[in-house]
Amino acid sequence: MQKESDPLNLRALPLVAPPRDGWADVQATLVQDRRRRRVLRIGGGALALAASVTLAIGLYLQTPSPGRDTAPASETVAVTESQQPDSPVLTVDALIALSQQLESRLRGARDEFGPLPTDQLIYQVELEDMIALVDEELSETPDSRTLWSQRVNLLLDLDQLYRNQLRRDYDRMASL
Repeated sequence: MQKESDPLNLRALPLVAPPRDGWADVQATLVQDRRRRRVLRIGGGALALAASVTLAIGLYLQTPSPGRDTAPASETVAVTESQQPDSPVLTVDALIALSQQLESRLRGARDEFGPLPTDQLIYQVELEDMIALVDEELSETPDSRTLWSQRVNLLLDLDQLYRNQLRRDYDRMASL
């Protein structure tokens, strides 16, 4: 025979109700945290957008207008009206020679002027990337007059960027 024993008399203790459910508090904290993160994300995105717009407007206002002549006549590449890169008179060989002339001129300009300021560096990198894309296409079709014309135009734009910086530096020094 087995006898149930309760030596500590635990059965005589009153029954205790289980603790209250804390899920409502946990849920409220999670909802509040989610709202706070959403507000921070939207606020951060709005702040980033405002900074981007401000930067774009600042860069736009600092760039010179394309209509102004920014380089002295003695420094411009000798391209006559019949020798414009888009002119049908120029042959592929003439465009290649003009491209080589501009490349050597740009190497000299880089050595002479040094690195561009950061606001101009963006344009330099973009132009060099476009020249690299044209060069990649030229590797597939090296006798394409259109591609050589695009390359010469991009090199002219890059040269103009360096000449604009030279003019700005000269104006700044002359004003001292």
